[in-house]
Amino acid sequence: MEMSAGVKNIKRRKRGTEFTYFKNHYQVYLLLLPAIIITLVFSYFPMPGVIVAFQDYDIFKGISGSPWVGFKHIAELVQIKQLTNSIINTLVLSVLTLLICFPASIILALLFNELRTGLFKKIVQTISYLPYFLSWISVVGLAGALLSMYGSVNDLRVLLGGADTARIMFLSQQKLFVPILLMLTLWKLIGWNSIIYLAAITGIDVQMYEAARIDGATRLQQTFYITLPSIKNTIIILLIFQMGGLFASNFELVYGMQNSYIDFDVISTVVYSRGIQRHNYSMAAAVGFLQGLIAFLLTFATNKIAKVVSDVYIW
Repeated sequence: MEMSAGVKNIKRRKRGTEFTYFKNHYQVYLLLLPAIIITLVFSYFPMPGVIVAFQDYDIFKGISGSPWVGFKHIAELVQIKQLTNSIINTLVLSVLTLLICFPASIILALLFNELRTGLFKKIVQTISYLPYFLSWISVVGLAGALLSMYGSVNDLRVLLGGADTARIMFLSQQKLFVPILLMLTLWKLIGWNSIIYLAAITGIDVQMYEAARIDGATRLQQTFYITLPSIKNTIIILLIFQMGGLFASNFELVYGMQNSYIDFDVISTVVYSRGIQRHNYSMAAAVGFLQGLIAFLLTFATNKIAKVVSDVYIW
């Protein structure tokens, strides 16, 4: 009984401490309120709609009036050849994006950390961040203007190679489609993604670098033996989040860059063309359900592996 009373007193004091902390820092929680509301409205409130995947959904009958069919639509997905190909394309594109963009952001952050001129550093950082604030459709428009037959890239080739240089329709080349997507993704996201790593680097104790310099360590050695190990936890946590998106795809970019010369579909474009446009909402919901399930399993597995290998994990 005495132990039970002691535990209750500890819990009561803990709740009192939490309430006091909230009371003293309520302005911070107010700043978080819009993000919390947006997350609830667009991420959590729509979750019950996943039951459409297990119905022959009729927009006029609604969820309550549509008949239940169990796993019928999920079983039918494997029979759609276009969807099977799109899954492979999505996985290839996502893996390449992860292998290229993820380390590129870390490298850029390390390079920014080596800059010592304040004004030049701020200008370069600002230039690298700016593309992130463009919409993907704007990025598609810029790519079309630059890579078209009479765009800036072809004009530069003619200028350097002479008037006889043949102009290339870059956007009609099937073999160039994925590299173009990767370049556009890297250009748009690399600067913004490097911010988190820069924030982690600024938290490293300066005395560690001073001790390394006294011992004769070069800047490269300081990077490998101080900087990277110090931001290891941040890298692993962000990698766990990234792994959950392997079966996700950038619909706006892929759909915007598609044209009559390109035969390349990802999961989201197939869902849009065969599900949304054809009013087959059950099939679209079934694909979304499977994507969410696979994303959860990938995140869970990556988290477990990270916990065993590095003792860094989310939960």
